[in-house]
Parts: sequence; structure tokens; C-alpha cells
Amino acid sequence: MKYKISCIGKISREEENKIISRYKNRIRNKIIINEYPKSNKEKEAEIILKSAPKGSKLIVLDKQGGLTSTEQLVKIIKFYEMENIKILNFAIGGAQGHGLEIKNRADKIISFGKMTWSHIIARLMLIEQLYRVECILNNHPYHK
Repeated sequence: MKYKISCIGKISREEENKIISRYKNRIRNKIIINEYPKSNKEKEAEIILKSAPKGSKLIVLDKQGGLTSTEQLVKIIKFYEMENIKILNFAIGGAQGHGLEIKNRADKIISFGKMTWSHIIARLMLIEQLYRVECILNNHPYHK
């Protein structure tokens, strides 16, 4: 399984990029990060939807989504693997969040809590959770 992280906005600080790169490199060749320019919600959704790889499933991160534990994320990923899905496309919105169109088109909407997180922190939390999921799936002791 590969993971695409579609993000609105860029990370320009070197320190933040280093942390994200560290996790990305730990699970080599499994994570693709695409950054898209900030705009209005409708245009951001259009860009994310148009860039979605064929046959991928769209998982939107949104505070209105279902609260998801690490173990539940493992089950979601295992389910899509059993369905022979090759790419999960995670969408992280901009400052305005996601519009209705992308939420309606999402295969799943998940939340890291009811608080509002910056796109930088949301990206870091997602990539760390994907690393953790990969460790669980490969019986690596990181999760313990």
C-alpha cells in the first residue's frame, strides 16, 4: 500500500520539513506528499480531486470526521488492502477546512480530535500515524 498526502499549503520552515522527512524516509517509497496552493475551499477541493491517483481511495482529515484510533486506522488500511486498493489519498485542507464537495466525495472522513490543528501539525500527526501503522503491520516494536 502506498500513501499520498494531499496538502493545501506549503511547509517552508526547515525544522518542520526535517521532522516530516524523517518519518517519510523511515517508510521508504510508501509516502508521496503533494502540496497545493491556498485558495478557496471549492478550488482546493477541485485540485485535490483532480490530482487523485486512479483507483485510489480518498480519506479526508476533518475535525467533523469520526474520531479514529491508531488501531482503527490499521483496520481501515487492512480493509483497503484486502480490497486490492494500491493507494490511499489523505487530504489535509487549508485554513478554511474542507468544503462539502470533497467531504461528499470522500470514501472516509477521519479526525485527530475536535480541536483545530494547523496543516503542519496535521501533516506531522498523519505521517507519524502512517509510520506507526506500518510498524504494527510489520510487527516492529515502535508501537509498544
